[in-house]
Amino acid sequence: MLNAAFGYGVYALLLFVGVNLFAAQIIAHLLGMTFNYFMFRRHVFRDSRAAVAPYIAAYAVNYALSLATLAGLNRVLASDYLAGFLSIVLVAMVNFVVLKFLVFLPKSAGQ
Repeated sequence: MLNAAFGYGVYALLLFVGVNLFAAQIIAHLLGMTFNYFMFRRHVFRDSRAAVAPYIAAYAVNYALSLATLAGLNRVLASDYLAGFLSIVLVAMVNFVVLKFLVFLPKSAGQ
């Protein structure tokens, strides 16, 4: 929840100061990716080994999904804020599952 709130906060702030919603999304996504790595690694998956390359790959796919979701929601919703919020919530759920099963893998007994 904290990670999604951080990403949405950055996105909403950028929209508020006049940044285009797609530019705001990529900036928020990059900052959120960095923030999330350290938060997930330290607090959520602390008993797991972190794989950086799969993490970056997961976030590349996550960004594509986020972009498609934001573009689709932007077509049917009048509010860029609501479109961004719903996009972040939906994609965050998918991202958690991907990180849990493909990126932050359990440490083996020997490590």
